[in-house]
Amino acid sequence: MRNIVMLMLGVTLSTSLAAQTTIGGKFSKILPNGVDVDRVFFSKPDDGGLMTVEEMLKSKTDQTFQAALKPADLNVIRYVGVYEEQYPVYLKPGEKLTIEAGDGKINYSGNLSKENQVFAAWYKLIAPLRNYGYTKKGYTLPPDGYVSLLDSLEKPVQDFVKNIRTGNDSFDKQVKYLLPFSYKFDVLMPLATGLSFRSKNEYPAQVVKLIEEEKYADANLWSLPMAYHYMINLSFVKYILFNNKQGIAAEMLVPEITDNPLRANFVLAHAQRGTTQSLVKFLEGNSKYMMNDKQKKELALLLRRANLQVAGGSWIDFTYPDVNGKMHSLSENLGKVVLLDLWATWCAPCLAEVPALEKLQKELQGKDVVFISLSLDTDKAKWQNMVKQKQLSGVQLFSNSEPNFMQDYEVTEIPRYIVFDKNGKTVNFSAPRPSDPKLKTLIESNL
Repeated sequence: MRNIVMLMLGVTLSTSLAAQTTIGGKFSKILPNGVDVDRVFFSKPDDGGLMTVEEMLKSKTDQTFQAALKPADLNVIRYVGVYEEQYPVYLKPGEKLTIEAGDGKINYSGNLSKENQVFAAWYKLIAPLRNYGYTKKGYTLPPDGYVSLLDSLEKPVQDFVKNIRTGNDSFDKQVKYLLPFSYKFDVLMPLATGLSFRSKNEYPAQVVKLIEEEKYADANLWSLPMAYHYMINLSFVKYILFNNKQGIAAEMLVPEITDNPLRANFVLAHAQRGTTQSLVKFLEGNSKYMMNDKQKKELALLLRRANLQVAGGSWIDFTYPDVNGKMHSLSENLGKVVLLDLWATWCAPCLAEVPALEKLQKELQGKDVVFISLSLDTDKAKWQNMVKQKQLSGVQLFSNSEPNFMQDYEVTEIPRYIVFDKNGKTVNFSAPRPSDPKLKTLIESNL
């Protein structure tokens, strides 16, 4: 009986493994520092871009990657890629998809579903165009070749999309909306990455048509994974390159977006991802475009965070424990200048500044200034031991890298030193380090 049970269990496990859906292969992407990426991202569309579902590490021996997919990622369009180079996939239960990608090209192999056959044929069709936007020196290719290539691709691309018939009606509808925008995105990519023309008359007819006719009138655009970057690239080409305007292209674009929900989504996305001349002014000037309470609250939070970073802006309060568990709030220090030191026990540059910070505290002892060192560690015991062993001065607090604080203060690197005045207003959001005499001068000027 036991042998029968074990045999049945073996059959069940074999069937389960055989039915497992996997994606794998090779993906080459050289970063600006000359290093190949060490992971590939599996993502889904979200908020005009992509949200990572899984990071697939590449093998150090043969640079391949592989992952088994979860049920939620089957029978839907997902994306595999690195940074701006992303490729759609559509996997069914039990399918094993292998890709080999890089420099704008991809080869899909395996027992491909009809859906993945569509994607494979699509990227084979437009491969010559992607030479211009996704290879290291694509922008140096002759512009005349780019123009003639667009002319030659126009009808084949239209026919390809028109003739998509996989028998999966939902998929066919999605890709007939997706691929035309994907194509327009790839048409713009060479211009966004450096391909140039001397005058308006030299621009391809397809690009000119896109510049003149795109009114951003369809809210569904935001459902696409390239929506935000499509709008950014087209605005850059239209305003900066084609019309020779000065300024931030995205800021010029906002008033021209004709669909109200799309405009609100773009404003919020750009405030979080893009560059502005003044984030505070950008948010204040576009607050009127928010459509509902959720968007209004999100903009208000972004504005609060933006104000924190400019001189005269208000601090955002926080409360964290010291080594003994006693809670301390930033707002307890009104009436004193505050130096906020963001650090961690694993941060070598932070530790290198400790002697200078201790010296500065002694020099300003008795003055209306408080030194708050806020640890971004997640190992509380390690932090407590270092504070006690080194007998660190000032107010030592433990944040556990709490997400709200990290977002409020946009912590992307440490050490960072922030100076607030006696009224809780920002003096300098990125102040000099303690080893720089300018920090002491800055503090003393606000006492």
